[in-house]
This record gives sequence, structure tokens and C-alpha cells, in this order.
Amino acid sequence: MDDGIGAVQTAGAARRALVAVERFVLATRDSGYKDTSSAVAELVDNAAQAGARRVLIRVDEEDEGLRVRVEDDGEGMDAATLQQALCFGGSARFGDRAGLGRYGMGLPNSSLSQARRLEVFSWRGGRAPQRAHLDVDEVASGVQPGVDWPTVCPFPPLLGETRPPNGTLVVWRRCDRLELKRPSALARRLRAQLGRVFRELIWGGLALEVNGELVEAVDPLRLRCGDGRLFNAPLCFDVSVVGEAGEVVEGTVEARFVELPVERWHDLPVEEKRALGVTGGAVVSVLRAGREIDAGWLLMGNKRRENYDDWW
Repeated sequence: MDDGIGAVQTAGAARRALVAVERFVLATRDSGYKDTSSAVAELVDNAAQAGARRVLIRVDEEDEGLRVRVEDDGEGMDAATLQQALCFGGSARFGDRAGLGRYGMGLPNSSLSQARRLEVFSWRGGRAPQRAHLDVDEVASGVQPGVDWPTVCPFPPLLGETRPPNGTLVVWRRCDRLELKRPSALARRLRAQLGRVFRELIWGGLALEVNGELVEAVDPLRLRCGDGRLFNAPLCFDVSVVGEAGEVVEGTVEARFVELPVERWHDLPVEEKRALGVTGGAVVSVLRAGREIDAGWLLMGNKRRENYDDWW
């Protein structure tokens, strides 16, 4: 039947795939992550949700360029779970509000936003790990139309001899989109950003390490060090939203206002104020489930940011 535009429909025509996989994997590299730190944070969050108490991150170089590794001592994954985890939207925690993400896109999307190849090794009970991978070039050329069933393999040398009995190792290879090109500079950036995003988890006992150095919790409210002070009592708002399945999800939003010691710091040189994080530091820090999911000049409407805003 001619629809007037030149297209012809025939009875029984084959149904087309909803997603053009070869193009999708290239397009998705440009979505969702503002920098390398936010992409790595997805992997740390996955590890924390899997019960990890220690997460080791290493940025180094290999023949194909920069490489990023994230190893954890969480519960590990079996073959079926690992295969599912590498599929976009394939997480077993779809819709879960207990972490950074909710839609099962984190592992593949964050990884391919920074690297052309993702390899994952996961093991339980000290047994040989399951291995699976995603490769941008293989998918784009049609060689890898989907995620293959994981294979059993020897422990990679990257893990060393002190590996935990259960865990997961994520490896980014051919990293072509990292925001910094020097491993030492990127490691410093990661320590600063991850220390802020996961400050609550670090205070709770999570050991997070980047290139052999422990990540210290970064508190923008400066309450723990005694510099910040609460301004009046927190404001609490009960909210309810309709979930994906039509259910009502209820929760509480708590807003805390903190002011810095103007009387002690106002007359300090600009360099010292900058070192303390005062100059240009006025932000709203938004946390969910103990993770900072966003920070910036948020929820302020049309209010212009003024110099006095540095003090709260």
C-alpha cells in the first residue's frame, strides 16, 4: 500500500529491531557522564551495593594506552548475573533507589563512556573467575551483536596473590575519553571527587584506595572538623511520587543549612580562603542513600550568586 510518501508496506514484513545496536553503542558513549570521576563512581557504587568493604582503583598505562582497574571484595557474580550486568538496562537492581543509579545502565554505560573495551572478572568462593567483555569496535562492526555467555578463566595477573575469596575486577582498556591523560593527575582528581561522593560510606568503614593511597572523606559542610555550624534545625519535607509500576513511593527530604566561621576566616588572604574551599565554594550538595548524586548552584531559582554566599 502506497502511503503517499513513497513507502511501501507489505503483509508479513519482518519486524525491525527496536535498537540499531551498532549505532547505539557509539551514541551512548556521549550520554550521561560529565567526567571520568562520575563514571568511576558508578563502579564504586556497584561494589558497595554488592557488600564490598574495600575497593581498589588503579590508573596506569599499557601498550594500548591508559587503563583503569577497579577491584572489590564484594559478593561477586555468577555467570548469569555477570552476563546480565553487561547488558544495558540488565541490572538485577532495576528501579532500586539505594545507590547512584536506578536503571541498570551503570556498568556498561559508564565504562564505554570512557573506554573502548570493558572486561569484567568475577568470582565466588575462591573458584576461578567468570569473564565477560564488551568492545565498542567489535559491536560497531557487527562482530559482537550481544553479550556472550561468560567463560571460566584463570585469575588475571592484575589481581596478585592477595585477592579476596569473593570479588569483581572491572578493567577499562583503550581509554580514549578520560578527562586527564596523566595517570598521576587523574588519580589525584579521583581521590578528591570520590572522597566527596562517598564520604558517608567512607565514614561508615568503606576503604577506598586510588593508586595505593587511601581516599579521605571530603565534607563540604565542614561539620565533622568543627568549622561548619548548623544554622537552625534541619527542615524536613514528606514527599510521595508514583513509581514505575504505579505504586506510591514515600520518603523524606531533609534540608540542612550550614554556615562557615565568618568572624575567623573573613580577613584571611585569598590563597588561604581558596585552600580552605571558601572562595567560590557555595554549593548545594544533594545526597541519596549516603551518596552525593549532584552538587552545584542548585534549587536557587534566579538568585544570583554573591560573595556572601561563600559563607554558607
